[in-house]
Amino acid sequence: MVNKKGGLGKNMDSLFGSNGISKQALEHSKTITRVADDAEKVVDLPLAKIEANPFQPRLKFDEDSIKELAQSIKENGLLTPIIVRKAGAKYQIIAGERRFRATKTLFAKTITAIVRETNDETMATLALIENLQRDNLDPIEEARAYANLMSQLELTQSKLADRVGKERTTVANALRLLKLPDKVQQLVQQGELSMGQARALLGLEKESQLNSVLSVVLKDGLNVRQVEALVKKANAGDKPKQPGKQPSPFAEDLANRLEDKFGTKVKVNAGKKGSGKIEINYVSNRDLERILEILAIEVD
Repeated sequence: MVNKKGGLGKNMDSLFGSNGISKQALEHSKTITRVADDAEKVVDLPLAKIEANPFQPRLKFDEDSIKELAQSIKENGLLTPIIVRKAGAKYQIIAGERRFRATKTLFAKTITAIVRETNDETMATLALIENLQRDNLDPIEEARAYANLMSQLELTQSKLADRVGKERTTVANALRLLKLPDKVQQLVQQGELSMGQARALLGLEKESQLNSVLSVVLKDGLNVRQVEALVKKANAGDKPKQPGKQPSPFAEDLANRLEDKFGTKVKVNAGKKGSGKIEINYVSNRDLERILEILAIEVD
């Protein structure tokens, strides 16, 4: 059953089976159990020959949790081998980077591992899925991982969403965060801004407004709806006022719902006698292709 709120599991068996990953590797993305299949062996590898996963989407590792894991390994041993692949004279981690880091702090020389054959596409996808399932990625890391996979595998947002078992709108909304200035992305990573607050800031029409709006958001602890209202107010302050003309509540509500569906800025101008106009913004050809896919429009 597909989790409509973005849970993983959608088409997982077909995804991994079609990319040459064993049943055990599929289980790696679903549970914390690690076992070798009939063609693999559990071996002890020198730590000096092991490298991090080049497709690892997680950039920050909590040092306290690494210390706790190291203490557990010291007392109980490494209960679950890490998974690696051969890369020249060295080995790259497919799964188990926290266990690898914790073991290094114990000044061990070797670590128990399963050597598995896998390609870049499978490795990149598996690394992202494993982190997503464990909620280890902050919103910016997740967005960057999506962007990297789209680039590496030449996928549209819809195809990427199918690949990782997420709703397309979830992927689209995550990718929108990468349009934010670096300082705002850092605030999201530090937990000072939520994903919803950050997305609301994307509605600002002038970047020069950002500092003042951001200052109010952080100082007053505004929720998402309040940030959206503040952004609208900031935008309206740079436009000539039109006395007597009030925005249509219907148009505003429709615009908000369309923005959620398309993952981009949408304007709805309601005219007289039921007429009107809808404007859907896009920022690149790829973004346009994504919107056309949602509308089920094919363009040669």
